[in-house]
Amino acid sequence: MITELFREPDGWRSGGLLIAVGLFFLGLYAFYGLVGAGGISSALHFGVLWLLLGIPELLPKERTQVAGGLRVLGLVFALALLIFYLSRLSIFQ
Repeated sequence: MITELFREPDGWRSGGLLIAVGLFFLGLYAFYGLVGAGGISSALHFGVLWLLLGIPELLPKERTQVAGGLRVLGLVFALALLIFYLSRLSIFQ
């Protein structure tokens, strides 16, 4: 597991796809904010999550430790989101 987190960055193909998904969610958040329906915070959360997962893949090949640190940060953020959304379920209240 640790070696998988601190591997070489995958490059523009997978990183670009993850960044594009993140930008889609951020655009969705901005659209709903501009329309006046109120920005849905889940779109903002998932946009930031996908960006955190995509940025490490865009780093140069020799930046394995920085990429690994950013991947760990993305996983911690994903776990925090999971706990946050599960705590909002009615069965936990």
